[in-house]
Amino acid sequence: MSEEMINVYQTWINSLASANTIHKYTSSVTLFSNMVFKKKPTEISEFDLVHLRYSDVLNKFVTPLKENDIKGSTIKGHLIAVRSLMKMIKKEGIYDKANIDDLNNYVLTDKTLKTNDVKHHEAISLEELDQFKDFLTKRKYRDDQDGMMGKKYAELVDFMFKTGIRVTATFSIKWIDFQFIVAHDGTRFARLDVIDKGHKLNTKYLTLSYYQNLHDLLFTGSDEEFVFGELSHESLKNAFRDFSKKINHRLSPHSLRAGAATTLYYQTKDIMLVKDFLDHESVANTEKYIHNQTDPTMTGTAMLTSDYDYSEIDNLSKEQLLMLIHSRPEIENVVYRAGKDHKVLK
Repeated sequence: MSEEMINVYQTWINSLASANTIHKYTSSVTLFSNMVFKKKPTEISEFDLVHLRYSDVLNKFVTPLKENDIKGSTIKGHLIAVRSLMKMIKKEGIYDKANIDDLNNYVLTDKTLKTNDVKHHEAISLEELDQFKDFLTKRKYRDDQDGMMGKKYAELVDFMFKTGIRVTATFSIKWIDFQFIVAHDGTRFARLDVIDKGHKLNTKYLTLSYYQNLHDLLFTGSDEEFVFGELSHESLKNAFRDFSKKINHRLSPHSLRAGAATTLYYQTKDIMLVKDFLDHESVANTEKYIHNQTDPTMTGTAMLTSDYDYSEIDNLSKEQLLMLIHSRPEIENVVYRAGKDHKVLK
């Protein structure tokens, strides 16, 4: 480890504007250095920089991140941080043989990356979610000794959809991360605290029955084990790829999060609830996740130009009302919540 490089790295950190920038830039540089050089940033040598090629950056860093559903704008941010460190190396003049300008202009380039790519991930619908879980259940897996691997993958995507937790964070959850609490009305929940994107603490409340089903299917004997430790992120991506081809709709693990946000919004019409569900800091970011519905009857113009006679509802039988209520999840949700509010449901 070069003392000069250690000093340059510390000087670079000291030159950054804020604690938030320091955190983001050092995280990006550490990720890049580990993936490309297999070493810490303070261990980067002159030899590493002299022999660094665009193919290394593309094949060892950019492509693997894309395959893990990392957005182009995020990868661009990583490369900006790396170029920032390179400029400090040039400024301090410790590696004369390395052409830093060429590295920043031609090797560490981000010009091929999209920066406005939020819609890269299509939202999965409830119907597609059910189809996908059935697809996963029937799929063949290696080392499926108990014949339950497909059901476990189906449970994984159901969990990701209903919690909105990103795929990388989901695979880091351990059983010990769950705690049991009682709400003010006596309802018991399993509270899950997980570190998600940006190292932010994300808290989710699962009903006790949902947690118990998860536990019965996936628990293997130790609270220190990963909940989805038997499963593979790579296998999940491959399943999404194959299913997408089957239904001709491009889906990815992030489609679960986008689909959940869209479904939750159209069931509740509560943008703040969806914002909290996604753990966003701004409503503007949440709105990007809510994909437009294609049903013309749900458009504003159709509603405003229709002449509804709500008195016709009074003529419906009990069976007809129940059929209508259960025909759409958002109607069930509104009726159930209204029943709770008016205390006609327990």
